[in-house]
Amino acid sequence: MRRRGFTLVEVMIALVVTGLVVSLAYATTQAGVDVEGRLLRHRDGEERAVAFRSLLTDALRHQVDGLRGGGTVFVLADRVTATGASADSLHLVTRGVVAPLGASAAWDVSIWLAGDTLQLEGHPVDAASDAVPIRARLGGVQQFDVQVLGRGLAAAWQEQWPEPDLAPDAIALTVRHGDVAPLALVVRRGLERAP
Repeated sequence: MRRRGFTLVEVMIALVVTGLVVSLAYATTQAGVDVEGRLLRHRDGEERAVAFRSLLTDALRHQVDGLRGGGTVFVLADRVTATGASADSLHLVTRGVVAPLGASAAWDVSIWLAGDTLQLEGHPVDAASDAVPIRARLGGVQQFDVQVLGRGLAAAWQEQWPEPDLAPDAIALTVRHGDVAPLALVVRRGLERAP
């Protein structure tokens, strides 16, 4: 006599194999979704870093020269964290926040490291201005180091800036961000006036 159905063992084996195939398909789909999410976060972080760097470069390049005995245009505070990493802060007056860069109204810009986030905030010097203040943040920063090049041909790079009424000729920033190599940025003030 021929059997017309499956035995209990055959049904159990079929269910186990089907369960394994479904589990494998689900794990593969989940891995794909996880990778996509990580790639989106990485790309978002890279885009944020590029935008932050561009804003920072424009602000530094178009800083106000200042006059000896005049108002404060550049303040550098050399600071360190509890772990010994640089956590400098910077305040400057610039014309490089809104277009036309270098010819716009003056802005007060402050840059500092708070925890693991590099903060940049700016507002127009003219309180009557209708311009919207800017605020940018870059997370995952372990170190923010600033050095300035004094004025004149014999100037040297230094960690402090003793003349808040004058802007230095150049600024070198080092930002350690995430697991990538440190971002090194050197900006010379008023580069568009140089031949």
